[in-house]
Amino acid sequence: MKSKRNSIFKRTIIPIASGKGGVGKSFLAANLGTALAELGKTVIVADLDFGGSNLHTFLGINNIHPGIGDFLRARTSRLEDLVLPTGQNKLFFLAGDVRSPFLANMHHAQKMRLIYNLKQLDCEYLILDLGSGSSYNTLDYFAMTQLGLILTTTEHTSIMNLLTFLKHFAFRVIEHSLPKNSFLEEKLRASYNRSVMEDVLTVRGLLDELATIDLNVAQIAENNWVRYRPRIVFNKCKEPDELDLINSLENTLIQNLMLRSDFFGCLFDDPTVMISLKQRKALYKVNSSSQISEDIHLLADRIIRLWKQPLRNSADLLVNNSQKLYHQRHG
Repeated sequence: MKSKRNSIFKRTIIPIASGKGGVGKSFLAANLGTALAELGKTVIVADLDFGGSNLHTFLGINNIHPGIGDFLRARTSRLEDLVLPTGQNKLFFLAGDVRSPFLANMHHAQKMRLIYNLKQLDCEYLILDLGSGSSYNTLDYFAMTQLGLILTTTEHTSIMNLLTFLKHFAFRVIEHSLPKNSFLEEKLRASYNRSVMEDVLTVRGLLDELATIDLNVAQIAENNWVRYRPRIVFNKCKEPDELDLINSLENTLIQNLMLRSDFFGCLFDDPTVMISLKQRKALYKVNSSSQISEDIHLLADRIIRLWKQPLRNSADLLVNNSQKLYHQRHG
């Protein structure tokens, strides 16, 4: 793969995160990359789930290749040299920490070097499979673009973990907006450590606390935060009625997190997924005409057409489209 220095592509970075494990994040990263490649786009899927790297499994690739760990430990000087063909046209893979343990605890300088070099990779779509949860490193990888993708199920615990992830992400963005080693940083961290008897800290509340100390810095932090507009995709849905929670979720995001998001996709539950996992084969090799394959291709098409623009009425659109698709399949 060529680097940015000789780039012929206009790159779109899509970090994929989840508030908890087990929602299908790596499965989506691999198969979304596959779908985009099948639609003619040059794609790199990169495994940034350090400590739990398994993206290769969903691509049907053996876990033997050098990757990001080798790059960070200076076994190779160029990240692009570690990008591998997958056997599918236009789809490439960047391994994670297969030969380098403890990368989940990498130093700040290593993380910044990795982020810089990821942005140099030459492709049309760079898909990042992030670790689950809200570690600082995961939040910083998600912040590489203002339009990251978050995968969740409609289960209550998964939705709560989604909200927790976005709340921590907001605090991380605000923290990065503050002057380094300042009283404001100290005040911010003190605000995190509220007792259970105190009011729950919201994004608006945190910004208001900062504004009492430095109004200008608080405004900068708010401006930095509201530029983010994550895209939410629901996985493992059995019926479209499960999406009735969307309007309530949208209101919670706006009121508690000051966050506008787009509801971007719904993937229905399909036994083909388990067959793919058990056989350790890419989905398209198991059943390229399955319902989950169709759902992911619809998502890939939506990304190509609409990813870089805000979607009006995305909640209603997703509910209506999901109901229509479900009834087409089930009568």
